[in-house]
Amino acid sequence: MTRLRLTCLYGAVFMMAGTVLLAVVSLLAVHAVNKGNEPVLQLGSESSGVLLSAVCPEPGSGVGPAPAGSGMSPCVTQQQQTRDALVSSTPLALVALGLLSIAAGYVTAGYALSPLRRITRGARRACPQDA
Repeated sequence: MTRLRLTCLYGAVFMMAGTVLLAVVSLLAVHAVNKGNEPVLQLGSESSGVLLSAVCPEPGSGVGPAPAGSGMSPCVTQQQQTRDALVSSTPLALVALGLLSIAAGYVTAGYALSPLRRITRGARRACPQDA
């Protein structure tokens, strides 16, 4: 019973930490898709992070193939598809994270309880019960 409680406690901690990490990575990825070449972080006076190419043809400019009858830039369509792929993969990542959190919580609970088991085993050997 104690191991189950500790598994839930440690599993919840691992799940929260993993969810925060997944949210930060997802937000950075969506920002990279939306903003493209704009810097996310200013590292110094001259350097910035470049994530995507800044070349994106406008619709009707004759540069690159435009989807027939859509009126949307190919870059906008590609950004939307990439965002959709990121959003649709997030629930699967959360399910995998939940299973890994339970396993990590179970292992951590066993590790936390091992000194208690060792003490209990020694006490039983020291005071045998003759019933």
